[in-house]
Amino acid sequence: MNLRVFDDAEALAQAAARTILQSGAKTIGVTGGSTPKRLYEILAPSLPQDVTWVLVDERYVPLEDPQSNAAMIERTLFARGVPQRWLRFNTELNDPAATARMFEEDWRALGIDALDLVLLGCGEDGHTASLFPGTPVLEVHDRIAAELFVPRLDQWRVTLTLPVLRAAKLRMVLAAGAAKASTAAANTLKAVGTPDKVYEWDDTDTGTKLQTWTYRTK
Repeated sequence: MNLRVFDDAEALAQAAARTILQSGAKTIGVTGGSTPKRLYEILAPSLPQDVTWVLVDERYVPLEDPQSNAAMIERTLFARGVPQRWLRFNTELNDPAATARMFEEDWRALGIDALDLVLLGCGEDGHTASLFPGTPVLEVHDRIAAELFVPRLDQWRVTLTLPVLRAAKLRMVLAAGAAKASTAAANTLKAVGTPDKVYEWDDTDTGTKLQTWTYRTK
């Protein structure tokens, strides 16, 4: 495991962007949340045209809702135009189970076997994608995507399943803030394997830490 320390968040975002562009990945999973926004802005002007982009998880809200992961990604990563091969969760169906099934159908129609690279976030409670600790979705091993209700948030989610994330050839996990680098987060992230590299910086203005773990499938 390699550790790289950056002077600031911008330097890490630039390095992460170079890693993604140099990876040669043709199928890339992307995450929502606030942490990857700058990374997406950097990538936007030089997006490769032959990539299939896959949304990792989604809050079950309309596309125009401020909480929508897909909408944030379309505003930043796809600011110059939404690519044809963009697989998101169709929350317009107003049926989380139907949305998960349609996603699986579209995944197969696009001929996706596995993700070449997946970018993930990490919540303060240790969840990555919408794989929340203690929820039944962690036990789903025969699906590509699944729906779940998160009682603490009183909200439905749709997400890629753990086996799909583990099958990705390269997994990059970003966790911003001291709480997100907690034991809870570390325990949850064990599910996606042993880190290949760790990138880290300290934000001296806020006193928080950001780490990026990358996992390469052996």
